Amino acid sequence: MKNIIIFIIALIIPVCGSATEQIPDILIWKGDTSYIFAVPLERHSDINSLRSKLFGEKETDTHIVCGRGYMAEWSIIEDEIYLTNIFSCQYYQDSIKSDLKTLFGDKCKNGRVKADWITGDFTVPKGKILQRILFGSHFYEFEVVLTFKEGALIVYKECDNTKTRTSKFIQNQDSLNKFIYSNVDWNKVPDLKDKTIRVLITIHSGATSKADTIFVARASDNEFLTQEALRVAKLIPEWDVYYKLGEVHKQIYTLPINFNEKNRAKYSPNRTK
Repeated sequence: MKNIIIFIIALIIPVCGSATEQIPDILIWKGDTSYIFAVPLERHSDINSLRSKLFGEKETDTHIVCGRGYMAEWSIIEDEIYLTNIFSCQYYQDSIKSDLKTLFGDKCKNGRVKADWITGDFTVPKGKILQRILFGSHFYEFEVVLTFKEGALIVYKECDNTKTRTSKFIQNQDSLNKFIYSNVDWNKVPDLKDKTIRVLITIHSGATSKADTIFVARASDNEFLTQEALRVAKLIPEWDVYYKLGEVHKQIYTLPINFNEKNRAKYSPNRTK
């Protein structure tokens, strides 16, 4: 969007130092296949040594969306998590995968390795993507939080994010402009000639479509225009609402409101038709 700056206070997940969204690992559990972005193999204490010999002497290609150099498959079996495969980034082209027995020795049993190095939480997205976030974690209908201790699943928590809503004013710049500038009291705005006076308004989203807080981030020297911008911003009937892990996920919007003769001519109710 050209005229609204959105800062999302979200969990940003740069994998392996890359800002590009990465290919996730695969989790198989109860007959269901899901994606996880936690990259559990990166938590292994010997990951640097493992990485250098993942595919033996076979040459593999990396990719900008596969910066860690592999994709892993995990399975939860009888409440324990196992590493069951490590694929090359281009597996569907080169069919290269790791030999887990060679990598892990006696720790590999029945073709899998118990991931006893894993302690902590994984978040598993479920359902539809409600909103895509550039270089960040998307918002999903549901999430499952899995808590492990030394590879054993000890806590399972389901989170409902279906209260997430997107506002037409945030998704459509033309709708936002029309609402803002059609509600300006242009009769009280002085002739600005060739000048543009900009007021920056900051909006904090909340648990509902009604904004949580709205205030002036940068005022104009003209006090009336500053207060007019604030008044109009408070009239906007809806904002985006985001939930993550079942809780409201606040966002900060910086909204520039531009007073100039071009906007007066286009949006004023008294304009010449």
